[in-house]
Amino acid sequence: MFQPKTEDSVAEQEKKLQKEFEILKYDGIRAYRLHRYDYAQKCFEEAIKLKDDYETYGHLAQLLVERGDLQGALQPLLHMAKAEPTIAANFITLSNVYFMLEDYHEMADNAQLAIHLEPQNPQAYYLKGKAAHALCAEGESLDLLTKAIDLKADYAEALLLRGQVYLSQGQLEDALQDAEVVIASENEVESGLLLRGAVKEVQGLLDEADAAYHQVLEIDPFNQQAFISLGKLYCQQQRYAEAISAMDDAIEMSPVFAEAYALRAEARKLLGDAEGAAKDATAAVNLKAADEVTSEVVDPAASIKEIDIMHL
Repeated sequence: MFQPKTEDSVAEQEKKLQKEFEILKYDGIRAYRLHRYDYAQKCFEEAIKLKDDYETYGHLAQLLVERGDLQGALQPLLHMAKAEPTIAANFITLSNVYFMLEDYHEMADNAQLAIHLEPQNPQAYYLKGKAAHALCAEGESLDLLTKAIDLKADYAEALLLRGQVYLSQGQLEDALQDAEVVIASENEVESGLLLRGAVKEVQGLLDEADAAYHQVLEIDPFNQQAFISLGKLYCQQQRYAEAISAMDDAIEMSPVFAEAYALRAEARKLLGDAEGAAKDATAAVNLKAADEVTSEVVDPAASIKEIDIMHL
């Protein structure tokens, strides 16, 4: 005979489901911390089937971003934004992910939502400015980056990007000023020195540019951009032997540095070493092809530099 559910049986069922949910959620967190990502993902996905839990969606999104599954991360992130539409951090995280997906219109739209929710949040203006720069709207980009810097005077990332935009627009003194502020702040010093070097090159102060790039290498002997900037500077000055020597050092530091092989090939060709140039050019092509195969997997360290989903 049919027996209707009693209040006690419903409560017991709810208690059982809550226990199953908590087991899955916390097993997932433990697995995530132990880098058992496949198991952690399964735990989080099964947990949210049992309970629409904002925090678990956050764990799942963070995991997917770290694994380079950016498209996969959008679903939990969009769910979080819909569940908590007044939390600006949701839209900041989405803006960052859309940047990595190179969807700059969505990046800008989500940054604007964050600005609407938190008009004094410098990161929101920075992200919209970054999107505007990617969309070649340089005037808008400068306005937004300046707003971010007005709100946070030592905002190194915004200062560096604004400096690069100023440089591209030929506003050299403004670009140099932003570089010097970054260097003085002792935050992102290497990038500030690279920007200083680039400005000095355009100004024709090549010795000062050379010094800036060498300063970067003194701080970080593995800085690839400094090696490339230095090699190009030497080629510009027809100092081909020195360019080759700089690329020798770069390749010794990183034997799979395709751009260094390509630049050394150019320098060797200009110096009359056709055979050496051909070997380096072939090596560069092969390394670039190998890199394209592996570049489908996003470098977790690079991808999540500005993303901290679990602070939401």
